[in-house]
Amino acid sequence: MKKNISMIYRNIWIYRLVMNMLYHGRYRQRFKDITNQIEEKDHTVVELCFGDILIASYCRETDRSWIGYDINEVFVDYALKFGHNAVCTDILSLENLPRADVLIFAGSLYHFNGNMHKIWELMTSCSKKIILSEPVRNITSLKNGIGKIGARASTVKNGAESFRFDRNSLTEMLNRFQEPYHFSYQIISEKKDILITIHERHQHRHSGL
Repeated sequence: MKKNISMIYRNIWIYRLVMNMLYHGRYRQRFKDITNQIEEKDHTVVELCFGDILIASYCRETDRSWIGYDINEVFVDYALKFGHNAVCTDILSLENLPRADVLIFAGSLYHFNGNMHKIWELMTSCSKKIILSEPVRNITSLKNGIGKIGARASTVKNGAESFRFDRNSLTEMLNRFQEPYHFSYQIISEKKDILITIHERHQHRHSGL
């Protein structure tokens, strides 16, 4: 797998440097925005395509249980080095996930554009609450150095990926999937990423902003 991914994904420090560039120095704030949505009653957390261990570290500091899944063994090994419960796997190969109070999916949904039903089945069967953070103001299409960095930063195993959500396509997908998967959603904030909380429908009845 390593030979199929970019250098950015082979070293956590390079990855953090690039992400800080792409988020204009607000890379860690992105995770803080996510953890701000974890409620006091949320004791168990599952994170898909976790990449960095910032949410795992937050869960440890706040005495929460965390388990993360990622296909990149470099990130998984780094998490294991610090004693976090990380699993190296392609999440599309999973039949189910452990039950959790909250599931977090940050910055990686676009990788699964062709497998959305599988992803929604996994997420909604895992937790009644999902925190989704997805980039919608993308620079990967720019024909300059920053655009090239962004494209390389998305290379996990099949080369630089061209698909990205924008606000319209993401909300259209959510509107299309909320009936079959029985959820409602609320847009919390919109910056470079849209931050969304998703709940099993009988708990909340938000329809987005």
